[in-house]
Amino acid sequence: MQRIILGWLQADRFFKVLALFTTFIIVHLSLKPPGKESSWTFLFFRQDIVLHFGCYFLLTVIYFTALFKYKSAIKTSFLLSFFIGCLMELLQLIPFFERTFDFDDIVANFIGSLCGIILIQILFADSLKE
Repeated sequence: MQRIILGWLQADRFFKVLALFTTFIIVHLSLKPPGKESSWTFLFFRQDIVLHFGCYFLLTVIYFTALFKYKSAIKTSFLLSFFIGCLMELLQLIPFFERTFDFDDIVANFIGSLCGIILIQILFADSLKE
C-alpha cells in the first residue's frame, strides 16, 4: 500500500495544483463575510475551531504531497500552512472583510497543522528516513 502511495506522490504536478486550489478555497472561506448558518459544537469545541483544525490539517497534508520530492517537505508544509493561517487571521482585522480576529483560530490552525505533520510522520516513517 505504501508503495502505491509513494508512486502517486511522484506525480507532483497534480498535487501542486491541488495545493494551490485548496489554498484559494481556504483563503476564500477565511475572508468571505460570515453567513447566517446555525452554529454547532463538537466535543465542546465551537464549529469554527473544528473547521479551522480540519482545514489546516488537510492543508498541511496536501502541501506535503505537493512538496514530497523536496528535502524539507515536512518543515516547509508546516510553516507554509501555519503562515497562511496567521495571515488569514491578521487580514480579518481589516474592517473591509467584515470578519473578526480570534486568537483561538490561530491555535486551532497550529494544532491542525501539527496533527497533519504527526500523521505524515506516522504514515511515511520508512520513506522519510531515506
